Amino acid sequence: MRLALLPALALVAGPLAAQQRVSKDASAAGGAFVVRLGSDTVAVERYARIGNRVEGDVVNRAPTVRVTHYVVELDPAGRVTRAQFASRRPDGSLVPNTAKSATISFRGDSAYSEILTAADTTVRLAARVPAGTVPGLANSYAMQELALMQLRASRAPSGSLSQYSAGAQGVNPLKVTIAGNRATLDYFGDPIVMTTDAAGRLLAVDGTASTNKIVVERVATVDVPTLATAFAARGNMGQTSPRDTVRAAAAGAQLWIDYGRPSVRGRTVWGGLLVPYNAVWRTGANAATQLSTSADLMIGGATVPAGKYTLWTYAAPDGYQLVVNKQTGQWGTEYKADQDLVRIPLTAAPLASPVEQFTFAIDPTPDGGTIRMLWGDKQLSVPFVVKK
Repeated sequence: MRLALLPALALVAGPLAAQQRVSKDASAAGGAFVVRLGSDTVAVERYARIGNRVEGDVVNRAPTVRVTHYVVELDPAGRVTRAQFASRRPDGSLVPNTAKSATISFRGDSAYSEILTAADTTVRLAARVPAGTVPGLANSYAMQELALMQLRASRAPSGSLSQYSAGAQGVNPLKVTIAGNRATLDYFGDPIVMTTDAAGRLLAVDGTASTNKIVVERVATVDVPTLATAFAARGNMGQTSPRDTVRAAAAGAQLWIDYGRPSVRGRTVWGGLLVPYNAVWRTGANAATQLSTSADLMIGGATVPAGKYTLWTYAAPDGYQLVVNKQTGQWGTEYKADQDLVRIPLTAAPLASPVEQFTFAIDPTPDGGTIRMLWGDKQLSVPFVVKK
């Protein structure tokens, strides 16, 4: 089924019961999760399950602090039949540019969304989804736990995890392999390891070997209202890896580099968790880093014709290389070595003061300039000359 507007139906109820909170006591039928990115807590969740109903709250800090209250209904086999969501600021006010509420109904091979917009209009959409799909909600590991319980109940050694977000055109199933109390999620070629107990409850998630480097810990409970208020008092985190563009005019050439800016967050950068050795790094975050030049360049002695490219970095204990790749417009996990134009040695130097957020700089000179990358305790650089 393609994405389609549904026939007009009666308007669904508004926000869920004024953001009701689940009990602070997380019993054996519920629990709580703390989600960290490096040293930063980026989300917390508390939920309770009573019979075939799961109710909970997720506090997300990025890009703005919001509390999402959800109610999920299950059939006797543990499959989701209906889910309701409503997001608010910690003070109860509406989140700017966000729907007031959303409802997803799962029937057969389809998911039906009803979204109440900030303008009090209702949008209804439908999409085809696989059996066993669970609602998609940012940093809700109670939802992933529901999916894992279904997979374990099937006793199959592998399966897929599908999450559907209200209004989406479909899902992107991710393969899951189960061995004992470990379930390994194939996250675009990298593993995310989920640990469960004998009952299938999610105990921990380790994404540090993937590009989604979160770490999730199950705890007895969290005080959602108190933490939400405390997070709001600290101010919004903004995007965890915001996009930026550095531009320069150098010797008659116009250059720009578009890239994502991840932060250190207490982690080891070079040769560590963020830029491991003997691997190609996307040189930023999220979408692949792009270079545009209006003129032919000699970068570190290698010819790079005018045009657009993606930039990657090969890191090794004995040095670093800038990889100029001919493929453009792709996500940062889609590196194709057969599209490499050239690999260019980079000069590494220590920084007097550490740089928390990854930064590109282009320093023009009369005949060209220098491209610099600064992050953590190190700078990588390479000179370039504009060809005449």
